[in-house]
Amino acid sequence: MAQIATATRDLSQDATLVQTRSRGRRLVDSANIESARSTFFGEGRLPVAAVRQPVLRSWIRCTELGLVQRSLSDLGPVPDSELRALQQRNDLLRRLCRPELELLAAEARESDSVVVLTDGDGMILDAIGDAAFSTHAARMALRPGVSWKEANTGTNAIGTALAERKPIAVHGGEHFFADHGLLSCAAVPIMDPGGVVVGALDMSGPSSVGNGHALGLVRMAVDQIEHRLFQRGFDGCRVLRFHDDPAMLGTSREGILVFRDTRLVAANRRGLSLVGRHWDALDECAIDDLLEERRSHGADLLMRLRVGTSAVGRWDVAGRTAHAPVASETALGTQPAAALADREAELIDAAVLACDGNVSQAARQLGIHRSTIHRHLRRRQAN
Repeated sequence: MAQIATATRDLSQDATLVQTRSRGRRLVDSANIESARSTFFGEGRLPVAAVRQPVLRSWIRCTELGLVQRSLSDLGPVPDSELRALQQRNDLLRRLCRPELELLAAEARESDSVVVLTDGDGMILDAIGDAAFSTHAARMALRPGVSWKEANTGTNAIGTALAERKPIAVHGGEHFFADHGLLSCAAVPIMDPGGVVVGALDMSGPSSVGNGHALGLVRMAVDQIEHRLFQRGFDGCRVLRFHDDPAMLGTSREGILVFRDTRLVAANRRGLSLVGRHWDALDECAIDDLLEERRSHGADLLMRLRVGTSAVGRWDVAGRTAHAPVASETALGTQPAAALADREAELIDAAVLACDGNVSQAARQLGIHRSTIHRHLRRRQAN
């Protein structure tokens, strides 16, 4: 395995080999993946041309953590009392995700699958879906109270989505542990307006059946969940909703940027993508860094973005979106963004303390960008 650590640097050089494939139509071929596993686990070489980059990066991380692909440890759930406490701590997230969880569960029952919600550390909070597969899934440890982060469960859609901070599907032999080759899973991390990963949504089923639409369905569900986090106001801030297609305004596909005075302080992934920025732009960019010109056209704002494209936007009225009906807001009893922010602050403080103040190490442990921790620490000092 020493060869793997040495060969890791070849990933970036050989990535072009993978990019030449048709991304949309590629399915995991069982014979090819078994050959790739033999190359990686048996010979200690990187099968760059045979395995998708996120999966290969995960295999490397798991190997560096000391996991052995044929030695899956017992993945029993935490005690019931600890699970109840865990679910209570994440009650807001669970209620926020419940509509999408139920909708996906209906699809899961039709495709012999289960839908799984985890917290930001990969601990399963809820798992519902096909009754027959649920029993099998429980035997595979896909049940509440079990951690599916990579350090415990190797390469899998939940853990790898959290580690990569990106949606991913993991099929059959792409899982690190051989015993998980019976599963086909698709997961998307749930990001809060500050770029912190607060959970993951996953659909898992038997690899023998597969579900080519699973990742797309989960993506749409997470878009709805993240969009709902912006349905209530941000104290002292202005919320801009925009898109290059006016028909997308008011939908979960719209971009959202939140400004305090002129400074960007929160956003959704779509909004950052439209202005060509990433999460590290929060607290660093001003509105003029993102929008070149703005002029009103009735209720709409016609904008020229700094990336060179045009967009149509609207400011929220009185801190509330003008597009989503009040009835659609979940009865959370508190503002979702504020309550999740309190939970995030606790997690960041604990991680920084556990890492002896090492921000980079804490960021890797939490699966967030370093800038998120630095922003948190600056707020702590200001208060």
